[in-house]
Amino acid sequence: MADESTERLLIESKFETLISKSKNYIETRDESELLSLKEDTENLKLKVSEALENIQNENDVKNYLISLKLMLSIIQKFTCSLQLMENMKSKKPLYEQLDTKQMLDILLPHIKCLVEYENWSTNLDTKKLEEDHSFIEALEDQHKRVLLSYLIQDWHNMDEVINLLKIGEIYKNIAEKLVSLSLLSNYWEKH
Repeated sequence: MADESTERLLIESKFETLISKSKNYIETRDESELLSLKEDTENLKLKVSEALENIQNENDVKNYLISLKLMLSIIQKFTCSLQLMENMKSKKPLYEQLDTKQMLDILLPHIKCLVEYENWSTNLDTKKLEEDHSFIEALEDQHKRVLLSYLIQDWHNMDEVINLLKIGEIYKNIAEKLVSLSLLSNYWEKH
């Protein structure tokens, strides 16, 4: 039991680090930060994959499997966002107006609930998730308008704009997955 608790804390800590470093990279564009992010993502993926292979408690198998599979899917989304971040060549702080950091701050508590696989179905608040998803969608729409203005200013910003739009879409997709999981868990509890 202590091993499972330690494992959960480690996974939670790794998600926190991943989100923190993602926020920093968007702001600083520091290459060493990107390399560290890639390593952290791979380590987290390995840790979650290991946990998936070592299921021990038969009573929590369903919750455990669901949470671990969704965590792997979220990690894959972060891997895609890292590839997009790597493609961003501009070191200019043109895009400081974007709230990708706020998107990540919104996602973190929900991901933490998921890591607590024994209680995630009761801890994920569907109403709050739906509100957060709507807010992330609104932020993404705002980002599109801001990025289009940068694109109008100079069409050479095209690659950067497309990458940032895709990153916002990835974060929105993570929120959608969490909302779907919460809705499904509510359905299971009622039936």
